[in-house]
Amino acid sequence: QAINVAVNMLFTFGIAQIFLNMLCHLKFGLFFFFAGFVLIMTVFIALFLPETKNVPIEEMNKVWKSHWFWTKFVPDVDTVTNNNRRATAQS
Repeated sequence: QAINVAVNMLFTFGIAQIFLNMLCHLKFGLFFFFAGFVLIMTVFIALFLPETKNVPIEEMNKVWKSHWFWTKFVPDVDTVTNNNRRATAQS
């Protein structure tokens, strides 16, 4: 959490330093600039984050495994568990 807070404060500082300069140059266009970022973030959330409402933590792997993008990166829990058991048994 400390890293999260530090990065948030760093970016807030950066935006605060350039905001007035950008406002002078872009005028009302600055708000379109920020609205564009809000639009990009909204599209990202809609496409890449699956709905997890009322999903128990034990079923979360299935949610991520069934997503069209994240299925490539989420390992199958049964395969990982079996591999860990085999490695422990061989030791």
